[in-house]
Amino acid sequence: MGAEVGSTKRAPAPRRLGDAWLGWDERRHGLASEFRDGPAIYLALHTLLSLTLAGAAWLLLWLAQPRLAAAGIDPAASRAVGLAVAALLLLPAAALWGGLLGLRFGGFAGRALLRAAIAAYPAAAVLGRRLRLSPDRLGHSFLDLANRLARRERPRGRAGLLLLAPRCLSAHSMRSLRGLAAEAGCEFAVVGGGEEARALIGELDPAGVLAVACERDLVAGVREFAGARPVLALANRRPEGPCRNSEVDAEAARERLERLRGLAGVPAPAPYREEPRDRAGGG
Repeated sequence: MGAEVGSTKRAPAPRRLGDAWLGWDERRHGLASEFRDGPAIYLALHTLLSLTLAGAAWLLLWLAQPRLAAAGIDPAASRAVGLAVAALLLLPAAALWGGLLGLRFGGFAGRALLRAAIAAYPAAAVLGRRLRLSPDRLGHSFLDLANRLARRERPRGRAGLLLLAPRCLSAHSMRSLRGLAAEAGCEFAVVGGGEEARALIGELDPAGVLAVACERDLVAGVREFAGARPVLALANRRPEGPCRNSEVDAEAARERLERLRGLAGVPAPAPYREEPRDRAGGG
């Protein structure tokens, strides 16, 4: 039987797992790569945490009632304090749901809500693991909420925008983002992970950032930089699993760049602006 000839099947590109994906195994975790969940999942966990804290505070106050009464404190006053504490603990969750339903919060209130959503993420992630919720699904929901809460900040940093892309993008997606950055007149950079991204943001000090990456890297970046400057996130698609030939929705990236321009107060580029400098640091 003759040997098979003419086979041109190409070997898959090597996979270089980033720090956020160490321990990932295709046989155990599969190739689930795209999530379409809105902010409701994260808000549900945030609300559950708020209810738990409010209930715990009320229980502690109830247990302390005999001692408070012995100290001459009016029970009605202690109950009023308990209600006030519970209301304060539940207020951020209620306001976030209100924002989801159409209420608008600007200025200090908008920034405070964003910080409240960010501060609750570690506890929400622990609760999500106990409920067997995918960390990427939870991260996608959190990022959707953070994008909605992004508000216009006072002009700071340099005048330009920065588009960050991961080195694992497919060649087609990389070309699309390069062209989009050139069209928008913004700085374009390819980074290999969170440390490179942080260093580059510190060096360039942009007025606003659009970051394209996996949910795990984006969550870390948004938690660190959101609030100091407008930061919008766009999760990639991973049809071959993490860190290899990921894809990005170019139209979604274009829409986010336009919104970021308004949030950062950056004017539109001149029609014949020179292509921006490419700071690609990887493949």
